[in-house]
Amino acid sequence: MSEPAEKPVVTVKPPSPENLWTEVSIAVDYLTRFSLPFKDEPRSILVRRSMLWFPIIGAIIGFAGASIDWLMTVMRMPGLITSTAAVVGMLFITRALHEEEFASLIDTYGKDSGPDTKPEWLKQERSVRYGTLGIILLIILKIGAIASLADNTLVFQTLIVAASWSRALMVVAAAWLRPIDGDPVAEHFQQPPAVRVVLAVTVAMLIAYSALGEDAATVLIAGSISGLIVALIGANHLRGYSGALLGTLQQIVEITVLGMVLAIQ
Repeated sequence: MSEPAEKPVVTVKPPSPENLWTEVSIAVDYLTRFSLPFKDEPRSILVRRSMLWFPIIGAIIGFAGASIDWLMTVMRMPGLITSTAAVVGMLFITRALHEEEFASLIDTYGKDSGPDTKPEWLKQERSVRYGTLGIILLIILKIGAIASLADNTLVFQTLIVAASWSRALMVVAAAWLRPIDGDPVAEHFQQPPAVRVVLAVTVAMLIAYSALGEDAATVLIAGSISGLIVALIGANHLRGYSGALLGTLQQIVEITVLGMVLAIQ
């Protein structure tokens, strides 16, 4: 009687250092103003996998903003100035990408909010767009929230978590919603692999619990709810995801996390 054939051993091949570098470079190129070089045009699978690194790069962006706040505090600047410098610093690092995407989506919603029933003499070209007003309000809220945090340690913890978790939920939204044809961001990243989505969320959760401890659960849940609302509204309007939707989600989740930490500090 012949012995039963041995079952094949499942092996997991680790990614090569070159592929890892390419993934990180793609994520850095998208999320920041910095560019990391790589040899050849990246394959589409590496572009989709690169979204794993979003929460890590987000945490670095938050750390940079908090470092600016701390440096200004050491210089004995008032809280309003230090928080403004932190926000401006993060805007510089990210080239205000998500703020611009947020403004774009808000402006689209403002234009499509309903039929214009005003008389002809009131129908005139707007000199200030809805998106411009929206982003001004959002930046004011960020500055006020950071300035109201108790101390520099909490600023570090909060900005790291806010920047990381908001970008992790971008990965979730990209995996859940279909990419919209013709949108450069959606066509570039498509939908990340499920394993990378799980890893991105896990990394962001570990960062949050390391920074905030037992308060992390409340903050992450609040951020997730606000992100879900944005995704549902955007999905209903756009029938998928675009760069504008991802940027809007990131901004709303970030300000939600800031607000929640402020509420429970």
